[in-house]
Amino acid sequence: MNKKAKSIITIIIALLIANLVALVILINVTINRDKPVFIKTETESREWTLTPDYEAAMIQNNFWTYVNAAYVLIGSEPNYEFYKIASGVPRNNYEVDNFFVDDANNLMYYHDANATRTSRVAVDVSSYQTNVDWEAVKAAGVDMAIIRAGYRGYGTGKIVTDDMFKAHIEGALDAGLDVGVYFFTQALNYNEGVEEALYTLSLIKDYDVKGPVIIDTEDMPADGARTAELDIDSRTDSIVAFCETVKAAGYEPMVYSNRNWFVQQLDMSRVGNYKLWLAHYSNQPNFPYLYTAWQYTSEGRLPGNNLNLDLNVWLE
Repeated sequence: MNKKAKSIITIIIALLIANLVALVILINVTINRDKPVFIKTETESREWTLTPDYEAAMIQNNFWTYVNAAYVLIGSEPNYEFYKIASGVPRNNYEVDNFFVDDANNLMYYHDANATRTSRVAVDVSSYQTNVDWEAVKAAGVDMAIIRAGYRGYGTGKIVTDDMFKAHIEGALDAGLDVGVYFFTQALNYNEGVEEALYTLSLIKDYDVKGPVIIDTEDMPADGARTAELDIDSRTDSIVAFCETVKAAGYEPMVYSNRNWFVQQLDMSRVGNYKLWLAHYSNQPNFPYLYTAWQYTSEGRLPGNNLNLDLNVWLE
């Protein structure tokens, strides 16, 4: 039985269980409908009687509480696709209301329950951003730069160094920023994942890279993309290969993608224990797994740089 069929069966069973629980609640509520229910607050006690509208709302709320705790929902109601949250993978416990924009520099941060800032700001760049003034980036409040080291061609499969890699990494380091790097993958299997990792490691061996070495996996919509029909197991194999090769070389591996790609195109039971970098362009991220970084915009602007920049909350 394939994974998709198993997932569908799991969802059906879960929905049947949820409906059974809801039915039990409904029966219990119906039996006790005429009995007063006492609601106590700090200032008063009052009694009221359950109504059919309340019963329906309670059942619906219980159902969706269960679903959202167990599944990632893709799409919109009533056409949701349900993806089971992988067990054994760390869940994030961030309070989304604790993300905030600092009025002083217009950058996003995270603070803890004591209102203490616990995040840094990172900018990620590639050959699409030229003439970056790294001193101005530093002065604007950025702490870290993530530089694209290279990529694999989506058609040829050839590995290429990013045209701006040398200029970006040297400029960021000279400005006193911590640096990490990423590689855009089009690997088809485990061996190609190892190849991409070794290539990236060869590029950074002479630089002081203190940040993570990241594999960027995402959709390539171009006609003829070599990964267009790649299955989840093969894609996950390539990601694991990259991460394990990076780890063996003494660097911290990380996986970058967007919310839907993580849950739809990767086996999170195998990928979710690496550090994750989430791309999710919204005011508040919606992702069940623990992530180390959140890319919240691709259109950030910093003083001294007339460029669209990817900006990130770095949560470590």
